Amino acid sequence: MLNIIGLGLRGIKSLTLEQFDILKNSDIIYFEVYTSISPKNTVTHLNKIINKDIISADRNLIENSNEIIKNAHKKNISLIVTGDALSATTHNEIREEAIKNNVDVRIYENASIITAFVSKTGLFNYKFGQIVSIPYTHENFFPLSVYDKIYINYENKMHTLLLLDLNGNKTMDPYYGIQILRDMENKKNKNLINDDTKIIIGIKIATADEQIIYTDIKTAVKNKISGSPASIILPSELNDKEKEFVNSFCKIIL
Repeated sequence: MLNIIGLGLRGIKSLTLEQFDILKNSDIIYFEVYTSISPKNTVTHLNKIINKDIISADRNLIENSNEIIKNAHKKNISLIVTGDALSATTHNEIREEAIKNNVDVRIYENASIITAFVSKTGLFNYKFGQIVSIPYTHENFFPLSVYDKIYINYENKMHTLLLLDLNGNKTMDPYYGIQILRDMENKKNKNLINDDTKIIIGIKIATADEQIIYTDIKTAVKNKISGSPASIILPSELNDKEKEFVNSFCKIIL
């Protein structure tokens, strides 16, 4: 048996009673540390409340999931994922591979940044287009396809959720991600990203230090808005109710 467990955004505080029972009865527990970041000391706290060793599952173990699936043939295995169990493609790939190998799979859902951040801004969920990831770039890696996806959303009058790349145990700083967008704009020259372009920055969503900031490109870069974990929304045209909600739910810095 393979249990894929979404831990949510608050560490052990968002662990459900059902998930707790599953973990207590698991033979081996893996904690995925590749696709997202959990609150500090989450693994330590989990270890204390369930009194079991927890194996850190890095990129290599997740992308080459033979060990997990092999163990799941004979034992009750749990894979803990920060956020929702299946938001990342790689977790569905593990799920698919397990099923192909005749392993029973159960999914335990939870909240993710994709739902929590978007909903807390007050923007309408159905007005979001394709989710886009902003990677760290360098001289030999500058994927303008990122810009193209955002522009398609823009043309279709859809908001864009931008997920920031990870480096170690923190996400890219929002102002750094915005600078990457500026550099892409300089190459594409479609006037999608300019000083007056409005954005919403979410920092430490679902924690006591949560910030949801409505600002513009120029101000975000000038103030070097930072924090981790963080994500950015590039809104399309707001309707009247969205404008009302943004003014009520976001910190306005313009």
